[in-house]
Amino acid sequence: MAVALKALFDKRQLALTRARLRAWWEGETFDPDTVVAEIDAKLAAANDAEGGFEGELFDAPEFTPSPRLVALSLIWGEGRIRPGDSTADKLEPARINLAPDGVLALLGPGHIGPLAAVAAAHPGPIEVFEWREETFDALKHAIAEAKLGDRVTATRIDLEAYVFAPNHFDGLLSTDDFAYCGYPPHLAQQIMKTLKPGASAMVESYVGMRIAELSTAFATAFAEPHIRAPADLLQFFRDTGLRVEADEDLTDDFIATARQGFAQLSGKLSETGDLEVASAQELAWEVEAWRMRLRLLAQRRLQRRRFILRKPREDEPLQDEAENENAPAG
Repeated sequence: MAVALKALFDKRQLALTRARLRAWWEGETFDPDTVVAEIDAKLAAANDAEGGFEGELFDAPEFTPSPRLVALSLIWGEGRIRPGDSTADKLEPARINLAPDGVLALLGPGHIGPLAAVAAAHPGPIEVFEWREETFDALKHAIAEAKLGDRVTATRIDLEAYVFAPNHFDGLLSTDDFAYCGYPPHLAQQIMKTLKPGASAMVESYVGMRIAELSTAFATAFAEPHIRAPADLLQFFRDTGLRVEADEDLTDDFIATARQGFAQLSGKLSETGDLEVASAQELAWEVEAWRMRLRLLAQRRLQRRRFILRKPREDEPLQDEAENENAPAG
């Protein structure tokens, strides 16, 4: 009996706490006496039915996207913070030859869009690592909404400091992380360390030379960009021992995808109707930044590249040894 009373008290306290949080979240007046009466009535009804109390007051507050996320979803589609396409995202697990039961690391998806597409193509476990504080709560909420929590975990990390588990992943996908990482050798080393021998990674990133126009092209990005020459990234990968299996220029396709997003924007704004002032301001900033970014991409002063990397098996020679073995005699 004492245990039952304690459980009842715990449920009442939990419901009261959540009701208080909900009132704060919604900006409403919190009346504890009224709320306690409602909770006791629900508890009594639940006990009469001999069931657990799973009432509405136990639900977490509804998630409200920030004005910036609202603006980005209008341009790039629901659950996306950058240009992308679900059909292309679904190809990524096969691109790195990931087995259906392999453990996949997904770095920097930003939001649920890329993750949902990858999860639809890969039935195995996925560990998500996101560095954007502004999008992490939205991502976690969307994972729960999509009912992916049974095989998807999400962790917020610091790109310059996070230490991955060694020899843990059967594959890894990274998008834009090297474009916003202040010290890429550390991230490259962690990718090398966390992949199992023989496993592959896909790294997609902006590359180019540091030019003054970047401050305008990335004016509203979630972090200060760190754009580097493609040769520098290749050197970071090779210095860790990663094999570069492919280096592809995606710039034209990326431009086309971005322009498609802006081409659809007018229709989406008509469907949305009135847009909150804060979201409209974020939208205006994003459009202005992308005007410069697309110009730099079209001029090839900024590029979009995809690198396929592989961690050598233990019996394989190091990169420089393999190059020497393949060099012509004499």
